[in-house]
Amino acid sequence: MSREPPDADMISDEELTELLADAEGKTPEEIERGAAELDIAPPEEATVVDE
Repeated sequence: MSREPPDADMISDEELTELLADAEGKTPEEIERGAAELDIAPPEEATVVDE
């Protein structure tokens, strides 16, 4: 019985960008420009919301 490593089904950043571009009908460059415009705080600066 063989087991795949835990990250065997992970994709690269480039593959994700291509999949997003295809799904959105955009070019990978447009996806990357849009991502660069986002201001995403690192997890340690995130606000915790208790609902």
